Amino acid sequence: MKLGCFGCLVLIVAILVIVGVVLGGLFLSANIFSAPQTSPVSYSRSDGYAAQQKLFEIVTRQAGRSTRREPIVLTEAEANAFLARHLEQSGLPLSPISVRFTQGQVAVQGQTPLRQLMKGPPFAQILPYVSDKRLDQPVWVTVQGAIKIEGSGSRRYGRLEVSDFIVGTQHLGSTLLTVLMGPSGGGLLRWPVPGVVTDVRIGDGKVFISTR
Repeated sequence: MKLGCFGCLVLIVAILVIVGVVLGGLFLSANIFSAPQTSPVSYSRSDGYAAQQKLFEIVTRQAGRSTRREPIVLTEAEANAFLARHLEQSGLPLSPISVRFTQGQVAVQGQTPLRQLMKGPPFAQILPYVSDKRLDQPVWVTVQGAIKIEGSGSRRYGRLEVSDFIVGTQHLGSTLLTVLMGPSGGGLLRWPVPGVVTDVRIGDGKVFISTR
């Protein structure tokens, strides 16, 4: 029994040491506070309105009130205008935000306070011991990946298959994004979509949403 307790203690200490090393590397690395190369997308209020209309078309197709079947095409400008207004409701608000579409890949880039990245255990438990000045310091976040549609029938989901996760200019790997964000990051990587959506294809500067 004593050996078992000792084994648990060793395991806990080992985990804390690993977490400390990871956190120390993150906080001491100047790379995460460096500004990467950015390429903002210009958009107007009309782009935001166009995006809303196109997304509403998906709703009308889902309800059977539209017989149109051609793919719905969103431009980079429309996507940026829409997300700039609505991403604040997500688990990772980014401002300013830049969304770029290339063949098969979407890249989302923006700034957020460092504390917004530290929501998963055990990182959230360590926040009280880090200065507010450091936690409120903005960092650039870049997430890149492919969009997949999963599920069947009325239960369908979009999923971002992350291929790269960068904070500042430091490549951290896709797994660490999930660890850092914890449960709150679930809505970022997987979200419900109307059952009428069958596929999302990303081209250069555009995204094509297919429906049945």
